[in-house]
Amino acid sequence: MYFYKMKMKKHCDLCDHQKLSLKDGDLCGLTNKKPEFNRTCVRINFDEKLLNTLEDILIEYEDLKLSKKKVYKNFISGSIIGVFLLVVGYFVFDYFLNNGFRTSLKSAEYTTTVSFIILVTGYYYLKKSINNINNHKTQLNFIENKKKEIDEVLNLYNQKYTNKIKFDKEIHGIQEIDVDIELT
Repeated sequence: MYFYKMKMKKHCDLCDHQKLSLKDGDLCGLTNKKPEFNRTCVRINFDEKLLNTLEDILIEYEDLKLSKKKVYKNFISGSIIGVFLLVVGYFVFDYFLNNGFRTSLKSAEYTTTVSFIILVTGYYYLKKSINNINNHKTQLNFIENKKKEIDEVLNLYNQKYTNKIKFDKEIHGIQEIDVDIELT
């Protein structure tokens, strides 16, 4: 029963008739009752809510696709820097182990501190580049699933849409986005 209600909610979240109540949850704005339908709702109205939801999802989806190249470049450069710093930190520490005891205690402290800082910085760069690519993949999968859910609901009603999204040039941190979504 719960699974069926969740599927029903996917329909209602796209319908302009949906009313939300803190006490009762989702209500149909036409009947002021809980929605009841089997596979599709004969009173569903796809208009503003659907277009606004699609616009948000499609903009985020296109933005994630456009940023993929940048994310992968940052992953590669961050990984190279991280591995390089880890290797350098290792060799500095190895040098200290082999030659550090011959020098003063102050020099040994300095060398271990420097090698520790280099190792931690290398680890930071490597970890950050891995986290960035994982976050990008997670966001992309999440938004693709949301888009797929909407497409599945629209397919039940034989509704399709076309879209055109154009990202204008960014000026002073502000970017205009032209979105054209048409229900067919």
